[in-house]
Amino acid sequence: MKKLFLIAVAVLAIVAMSVPALAAAPSPSFTLGARMLTDIGWWQRSQELTSNKKDDVGTWFINMPGHSYLLARFYSADKTMGGRVEFGIKSLNGATAVDMRYLYGWWRIGNCRILAGHTDNWFGSLAYHPKQYVGLNENAHLLLFGWGFLWPHRVPQVQFTYNTASWGVQFALEEPRSRAAWTGATGVDAYFTFPRASLTFMFKAGSFMTHPGVSYVQRQYKVATGSDESNSTWAVVLPVKFTAGAFTLKFQGHYGINFGGEYPFYPTTTGGADTRPLLVGSSVKDTTILGGMIAGEFTVGKLMITGGFGYERFQNDDGWVAANGYSKDENVRWAAFIAFPYQVAKNLNIQPEFSYYNWGDAPATGSDLGTEWILGVQFHFVF
Repeated sequence: MKKLFLIAVAVLAIVAMSVPALAAAPSPSFTLGARMLTDIGWWQRSQELTSNKKDDVGTWFINMPGHSYLLARFYSADKTMGGRVEFGIKSLNGATAVDMRYLYGWWRIGNCRILAGHTDNWFGSLAYHPKQYVGLNENAHLLLFGWGFLWPHRVPQVQFTYNTASWGVQFALEEPRSRAAWTGATGVDAYFTFPRASLTFMFKAGSFMTHPGVSYVQRQYKVATGSDESNSTWAVVLPVKFTAGAFTLKFQGHYGINFGGEYPFYPTTTGGADTRPLLVGSSVKDTTILGGMIAGEFTVGKLMITGGFGYERFQNDDGWVAANGYSKDENVRWAAFIAFPYQVAKNLNIQPEFSYYNWGDAPATGSDLGTEWILGVQFHFVF
């Protein structure tokens, strides 16, 4: 990763030194950008979420979350084609890591655009995300992902988009994230007869915007015993954003089956619930997921006051109770936050934030899974 980062910096530096020459001729152009984030705060977990299981544990943290980045955008001379390269940068406990966040190219003709590469898309669009920023390195807490907000993450894909100023439609063929076979099974080949696909619509009218969509993937398995198995993951999502003066309201609701492994930030066997499909005997037992998030933002000068609430319910009637003897057939968890983003200068924001997470009860035993809270500040430099 260190070598990859050094290569990326060297390439961007060479491009940057070429700015005068490129600007003097009608040739392709580019822009460079960077985001440097630093979290500082206190992370408190109840005893159920600790390793010792007897005492609550709290700790200070100061680190750089992985959605800090270094990016470059490229454009053809006529602006009909372009691309984006973005590397995420993380520093935690004295160790650093670099990964690829975006790498894609696009071509636009009229209202149509074709894009291919590593990215996300309109389904689960980040245009609706709540401004919950502190804690990515502390139990993966960011934007209420998996706590009321569904985001399918970035994967290699090919997109076709048609959009006007008021409406649009996007279809994408994507690489599935989950290729795992059944837990404990041997001699199993996992394959896909069709890649993951999403279909999303866009509507805008004045201060109102929405991107309703559906995502689907089908998995097949060849088993050494000669039997064939299959399962699918699908989700529907309905986001809404409405702005009236200084106030903005955001909402996302989602419903589907078998998120675990396919959509990140959802538990598999952790957190007392398995959001993957379960193989019981010779039949598949799907886990259903119902969730949603609502957040409000109010801006006063350079200060924003924002807060939100997220809810998730994971349920598997047959797989948990009937087959495995669990005491409950569902796990309900929720989270809430309040934050005060403030623009200190043109390229600097700070965000004091408090967030709280309730993990609900374990389906297997009905016992409390615990709670945690984070109180911190994020320093947010963007160039």
